[in-house]
Amino acid sequence: MKLLISFFIVAFAFNQVLATEINQEFTYPGGIYVEEISSDQFQNGFYYFDMKVPTVKKNNSYYLLFGIPRDIDPNTKQIILKNGNDDYIITLILKKKYFGKQYINISKIFTEPDDAVIERIVKEKNILNSARSKWISNDIDTNFIFPVIGRISGVFGTNRFYNNKRGNYHNGVDFAAKTGTNIIAPSSGIVLLTGDFFYNGKFVYMDHGMNLKSIFIHMDSIKVNIGDYVNKGDIIGHVGNTGKSTGSHLHWSVTLNSVYVDPMIFINNTIIH
Repeated sequence: MKLLISFFIVAFAFNQVLATEINQEFTYPGGIYVEEISSDQFQNGFYYFDMKVPTVKKNNSYYLLFGIPRDIDPNTKQIILKNGNDDYIITLILKKKYFGKQYINISKIFTEPDDAVIERIVKEKNILNSARSKWISNDIDTNFIFPVIGRISGVFGTNRFYNNKRGNYHNGVDFAAKTGTNIIAPSSGIVLLTGDFFYNGKFVYMDHGMNLKSIFIHMDSIKVNIGDYVNKGDIIGHVGNTGKSTGSHLHWSVTLNSVYVDPMIFINNTIIH
């Protein structure tokens, strides 16, 4: 009898170790909020305004992954999502996050584009928005690896000033590296779009599943095609200095529910343990 009781105690402890845990250290602007949901809620799906919100199944449990907008009002306490026909309320306790400043000198063609360039920019933005709205129901692997080996020269969220005029905040991470350095897929996914755009230069846009997406810009060359399934670690192209760039580097952005979040959250980290 004692042996049987000991067995159940050990088994219970082992199951506790295997129990899934949620990492909530990233609930700050530009971060990620995670919450366990039911299987029915998982099947119904979630919307943030008109944007689908990623969900993931792990260890026979289901989780919501909500990308917190970088410019969210820090006093926000609740976010209302749609789950089927029902409202679903997220209760936030936002941590403070400091975003620094970065000053960059760049050609005026990027800060004062003429009418022809503006027409091109609008056309390319519409193409990107169309790809951004696509939904691919692949399982998510949130444990990313670095897309390139290089010095981090720009971090997420920085308030950027171009030629001393304020621009958009920096929506990704920059890796300084020599032109031609391999760029690899940080997680598996499907190539949604490639191209050579005015601001992005040569780029690859990937969907890792469930509206978790990556874009890699300023590339020198592209080694994948639209529709390709890419495994984590596969080469997708090479570092370059194309588009709105002041030196050879990779800019990598990540979006959840079409909201930019800090890509470094995913590096060598399991958000759901």
